[in-house]
Amino acid sequence: MTQPQPIAELLVDLESQTKQALDRIYKIDSETPLDSMPLDNGCLLHLKREDTSKVHSYKWRGAYNKIAQLLESGFSGPIVAASAGNHAQGVAIAAFGNQLKATIFMPLSTPLVKQEAAQAFGGQYVEIRLIGDSFDESSAAATAFAAETGGTLIPPYDDLQVIAGQSTIGIELLNILEQKPTHAFLPIGGGGMAAGVASVLKRLSPETKIIGVEAVDQNSMGVSIAGGQRQTVSLLDRFCDGTAVAIPGELPFQICQELVDEFTTVTNAEVCDAIQELWQRKRIIVEPSAALGVAAAFKHDLKPDDRPATILSGSNVDFLMLPKIARRGQLNRPERRYVGFKLGEKSGELAGLLQSFGNEINIIDFQYGKVSDSVAYPIIGIEVAKQKIGELDALLASPKLADHFDVTGTAVIDFRVIPFNLELFQYPYFAVIQFSNRPGALREFMHDAGQHANVCYMNYTDDGQTEGFALMGFEFTDIGKQSQFIDWLVETTEFQPVPMDQVKHLNLANINADRFENLTPNDKK
Repeated sequence: MTQPQPIAELLVDLESQTKQALDRIYKIDSETPLDSMPLDNGCLLHLKREDTSKVHSYKWRGAYNKIAQLLESGFSGPIVAASAGNHAQGVAIAAFGNQLKATIFMPLSTPLVKQEAAQAFGGQYVEIRLIGDSFDESSAAATAFAAETGGTLIPPYDDLQVIAGQSTIGIELLNILEQKPTHAFLPIGGGGMAAGVASVLKRLSPETKIIGVEAVDQNSMGVSIAGGQRQTVSLLDRFCDGTAVAIPGELPFQICQELVDEFTTVTNAEVCDAIQELWQRKRIIVEPSAALGVAAAFKHDLKPDDRPATILSGSNVDFLMLPKIARRGQLNRPERRYVGFKLGEKSGELAGLLQSFGNEINIIDFQYGKVSDSVAYPIIGIEVAKQKIGELDALLASPKLADHFDVTGTAVIDFRVIPFNLELFQYPYFAVIQFSNRPGALREFMHDAGQHANVCYMNYTDDGQTEGFALMGFEFTDIGKQSQFIDWLVETTEFQPVPMDQVKHLNLANINADRFENLTPNDKK
């Protein structure tokens, strides 16, 4: 077995390779800019905008440097790579620019935006193969394929030339900053970028505290450093897909073990909150992995005169991920609770329940479907300002409030499971109801509608727009009352009827409603 190169020699080699990388990589793209964002304590967090590169990620640096180094030695292809998404784009753009045949292996779970981008950058020179559920499975397939075909692997992080390419981020950072950073929050997956940037900072700015940042449940580098050798994370969380690596690279491990001062982890919720803050403060959208450093900076004990920096490593986020990010990122937002209630199934009960909540407590979600002639089980999402949490707790503890149970964070909430039994509805009428999205507007509509109809279905969630929309079902004792209600809607409300043949597809008949009484916060997905 080959003995690891002594760390002092490794760092000397990396410094030399970094200088060579500076002469290569700008043939394919330019330096990325530096931005900044104020933190709550008054200091500025410097943001290295790798999301603005041609491939919307820093990965082009290492991939191109490695391939350019091979070409200088007479290499003519083919090349093979494994990637969780961003490295693939770097390989693809380098392959296209040098007319090299490339086969790139990616996990089946790779966001479509990354798959399509890699193919677009590589054109006819690149073949994408989706193999395995994780990067490590794709990597094993790529290694086997390279051995079978004689192709040359372009590693995403465990290679000196690749690390040297990523090191150029650190050079650019120090060249742009007027003062050297006091802290550097470096996202870590396989560790190549963190190792490269750390090597530059420790050499040129030794006073900078280097903090390696990983997502909880994918902190293979931190676990390995703590254990003194590379270790594998067995249950790998893939929400931050760009850093979802079960075991760090050997070279990055050696370098990070020597140079990184501290390791920290952030939760997926903290990552989502950081993404939202980047959007709200700077109108920047990044992928989850790219927000790791921002999330860590938010929770770190920084002083007003500190000069922290981090790297926005990429913006290749699937558009369909944004609603999930928005739901999870609520750390600094008003308190949200989801509460299930047990009520009598009779006219006016739902409207009366809503009246229990004053205007200081905003209704942001309402889920209800009629499943019984005698008992109703609505679920209400409520939002209240942080300083009003005590009032919310007091309300929920009040004996005057109907029987209820907390369902915050349960699968029922996350997946909006709203069962109903259409066979129980009398002369039903469904419509999408529009109302002003302000506290109290839904309660007012429910009160007025209750004078004409019994609500038998409700599906409403606050999407933050000026107008609120709810899919609602109403029932009546006879067809005449239904007709009168529709006339009232026409005169008072903006709405869109929903044909009953569509409603039938939503119906879950023969529901055992009693199971909702036993739902607990531990019933998580």
